[in-house]
Amino acid sequence: MNSTLLNNILRFLGLLILQVFLFDEIDFLGFIDPMVYVLFIILFPVENKRWNFIFFAFGLGIILDTFQNTGGAHAAASLTLAFTRPLWLRLVYGESYKMKNIKILQSSVDRVMLLLTLSIILHHLIFFSLVIFNSSQILYILKLTLMVGLASLVVNSILLALFKPKVKV
Repeated sequence: MNSTLLNNILRFLGLLILQVFLFDEIDFLGFIDPMVYVLFIILFPVENKRWNFIFFAFGLGIILDTFQNTGGAHAAASLTLAFTRPLWLRLVYGESYKMKNIKILQSSVDRVMLLLTLSIILHHLIFFSLVIFNSSQILYILKLTLMVGLASLVVNSILLALFKPKVKV
């Protein structure tokens, strides 16, 4: 088994377990639960086959839907993020993405943070729109997207800082 596959499996299981057993239990201020599983979708290797990636994103979302009783909202938000990730990568990395020679974990902090921010905003907006599913609650959806998105951005940034491989000089 190659190390990339093993790393992806460990990242999948680790973030899933962290999300279900730790971060879903936080409820900071009564409604803020950081979503760390989005990190798996963002960090999935670019050079892997797209259908494998979409399958993993759907699997991650549907497992979380099972634990949280959210009726497919995690799966839909994860699939939307998986389908639009090439757009975000092209926007953030430009020509490097077209050449398929980017390693997200080894890129500069500003690019990773921009990618993380765009991905979290899209994911959370889709997720909370589907969970609430009421157009008269648009301000509440935006509030949740902003507050939970900020918490997710902070927690994901801390996780990236802790587990980012050290660059050899």
